[in-house]
Amino acid sequence: MQRSSAPLIFRTSTLVGIMLAVVVLLLALALRIHLLGVQSLWNDEGNAYVQATRSFTEIADHAARDIHPPGYYWLLAAWRVLVGETEFALRALSAFASVLSIAFVFALGKRLYGVIAGLTAALLVALNTFSIYYAQEARMYALLALWGVASMWILARILMSQESVAGARVRKIVLLALPLALINVAGLYTQYAYVYVLLAQGGIVLLWLVSALAGSRKADRPVSMLKTLAIYVTASLIALALFVPWLPVALQQIATWPNTGQTTPIFEAL
Repeated sequence: MQRSSAPLIFRTSTLVGIMLAVVVLLLALALRIHLLGVQSLWNDEGNAYVQATRSFTEIADHAARDIHPPGYYWLLAAWRVLVGETEFALRALSAFASVLSIAFVFALGKRLYGVIAGLTAALLVALNTFSIYYAQEARMYALLALWGVASMWILARILMSQESVAGARVRKIVLLALPLALINVAGLYTQYAYVYVLLAQGGIVLLWLVSALAGSRKADRPVSMLKTLAIYVTASLIALALFVPWLPVALQQIATWPNTGQTTPIFEAL
């Protein structure tokens, strides 16, 4: 088993690290549910509530005339049925998503640099005032953060585990690609700005590929490298296929919002 190359300061007992991570998550939860339902819903939160009272197709129809895709509203509608529609209940979805995103921050930091790095990153996000603010808002931004960091964790697992895919056949490649694909398409249906996460993923994969070809990584296993790349490409194609039904609406709304009929260059609008 290959020894971690991270400095000693970034390594500690996995069990202790996980226990400390649980403490950080409990702290994050406490900060995010504190006074969660005290204030009444403000304008955009009220709009989210109204959307959540509609049917699946009605949400899609209204979202097609808005700047936000329907994903968050679909999830909030289901959440409302299960949890309720008080201010606390509606905002609890964002609080839960925020805490879960911190768990993925820990997992990503741990995988890249060790337990201490993961704990430090998780604690910084747990105490971050912007993270707490959006965790206490019945809007899609905490969920957007969750999809973003979860996708990066999965991508890191794929790129750092070439040995496990060396013997993978087509079926296994598709199965390994599915989690990344589903999270990425969930991100796109949550907020159009998620496209920047996809661009970052593409940049990371490109750097990984250049590094492998340059020999700074173990490039003596071309089959495993190609299959790893195949997993990423497959995930991207699946995500694109699942988002294609909404793509014309997305392009139209991004380019013309808020002045209907007045077109803005797509990347400038983003």
